[in-house]
Amino acid sequence: MYPVAGLRYAWDELYSTIASSVGVRYSDTPLALDWTLDSHEGWRHPHLAFSQACGWPLITDLHNTVRVLGAFKHLLDGAASHSYRSVIVARVAHVPNASTDRAAINSTDSLSGYVSLHAAFGIALGQWPGEVVLTGSHVGSIDAVRGGSADLASIDALTWAYQQHLDPDRLDGLVVVQRGPVVPCLPLIVGGEADDAVVAAWRSAFSAAMSNPSLARARSLLLIEGFVPLDLADYQRALAPLADAAAVHSDTRTLGRTKET
Repeated sequence: MYPVAGLRYAWDELYSTIASSVGVRYSDTPLALDWTLDSHEGWRHPHLAFSQACGWPLITDLHNTVRVLGAFKHLLDGAASHSYRSVIVARVAHVPNASTDRAAINSTDSLSGYVSLHAAFGIALGQWPGEVVLTGSHVGSIDAVRGGSADLASIDALTWAYQQHLDPDRLDGLVVVQRGPVVPCLPLIVGGEADDAVVAAWRSAFSAAMSNPSLARARSLLLIEGFVPLDLADYQRALAPLADAAAVHSDTRTLGRTKET
């Protein structure tokens, strides 16, 4: 879910160590990440071994087809937590006005980029008053706001932090104007056919990796401070207020004046 070029090797190192531990008991465990699959395609793959998903598709679409392992604790805003708030960004000189602003959205099933934006301004899902620009990624949304084709965007807090560390020039001229609701960090998942023993093996491997000294640099680069075991029910409870609000307006949902970029 974070295919940033400057971080892929750290993700690869972290995953290969964890997968090798799981592979001691389950020899069919893939020992390397596949970066070629679209994330949505990967979540629904019939032979899914492991992936990282988005919380909104998890509770709305994937809940019957995957099992949740937990989430990372990330170091954001000076504190380590397995929850976060999206950052709502605009150009420095822009005064936000949700009734007229053009919104850059990475995907209409994104918890951080779509649901959180609407929640931050108290607007029902799909009812954004102004133009909606579909960008395909959080970085694309950042570029859309900075380039002037959109006025506001809700950016995943970890993506924003990674850009601050790796490519701060990309954020020049942008400012955080608001925050989204508190939501859990992205769920780590396995295929729905995984039994309790497989889930336990992955959770144990993730927990061990958090204190493995050989992974200290990778964890630091990825802003990972720990691993928290979580179940689907934890995400359902945490996101219930947002899901309830979305359900109320489901019969009248539109997407404003939409264009792709």
